[in-house]
Amino acid sequence: MKAKGVLKGITIGIFCSIFIPYLFNRVGNTLAGGHINYWGESWVYIAFSIPMILSMVIMGYYLSTQKNIPNKKMWWISFFVTLIVSLLTGTLGILISEMILRGNLNTFNLDGSMIWGVIYSIVLLPITVPSGKLILNSLHYWIHKPAI
Repeated sequence: MKAKGVLKGITIGIFCSIFIPYLFNRVGNTLAGGHINYWGESWVYIAFSIPMILSMVIMGYYLSTQKNIPNKKMWWISFFVTLIVSLLTGTLGILISEMILRGNLNTFNLDGSMIWGVIYSIVLLPITVPSGKLILNSLHYWIHKPAI
């Protein structure tokens, strides 16, 4: 059961690592006045994929051990998971993607990126927590769905 939860967590993590940055790029480009290309900026995918997949693996393992989780506890889990994912994405993920894409940090505003990564992750919690709860509820249902 635990291995199945981890595999389903990896699946959800990979799906979310592709879909959420794609949605983020589409909405951002629309609000900015147009679309540059189909996939958007590749740094968003790199920055988001590692924290998202790792958190979904951990949550897949945890949710496979928990049959019934109260709603209040699921909200708290969602709060902590989305805060950690958004903090890691907005700080270390951007740093790693900059190193991968550019090869160095010569032109990277490290202080500003770290400060604004933390600010954005806190300010966007009203959006990320319900989204994270939806993803975690979907993962929990998929792990424990009754056999037909």
